[in-house]
Amino acid sequence: MTRSERRGNPWCWAMAGLWLLLSVAGVYAQDDQDVRWETATATGVKVFEQGHYPAAARQFQAALAIAEEWQPDDPRVVTSLMNMAIVYHAQRQYAQAAPLYQRALTLQERMLGADHPHLVPLLKAYADVQRRMAPLQSLLPWSTANKLAARARYIQEREEGTNDQVPPGGWFGVEAADIGDNAE
Repeated sequence: MTRSERRGNPWCWAMAGLWLLLSVAGVYAQDDQDVRWETATATGVKVFEQGHYPAAARQFQAALAIAEEWQPDDPRVVTSLMNMAIVYHAQRQYAQAAPLYQRALTLQERMLGADHPHLVPLLKAYADVQRRMAPLQSLLPWSTANKLAARARYIQEREEGTNDQVPPGGWFGVEAADIGDNAE
């Protein structure tokens, strides 16, 4: 994908805008550490929008290092993990994205419960990465990708008709299919 294609790609703009809004929503600058995390996250979003994925990854890695100094169940840890995973996902670096999605999923499950509707986008994104890493294995009904996708469908069907909002500190507002369709 050329630099001009990335700039004109609406999913890049949508993801970046949502990251910026959702990453800092509900997070108030109470001390220097908060400000540093917000700055690194906002800078990462900005350079991602410009198509500078390695620079975005460095900023999100810095934000993750700051967030990991807080409690393990702080939503900013998940935000930082997801930002890193999505950058790697967009670059087709699936082996680097997978453990970040796994860790984010583990933390989100601990914070929200195993069947919370806010897990659906994460489950879909993680399933997409699994499919891309092991396309043949993913055809098997018991594959990790199919289990993740089935779980996302189950939660979605169960919650169909509800109008949940992403909680403060939320991290993700784009469906995995949007990432996967544009990653090639």
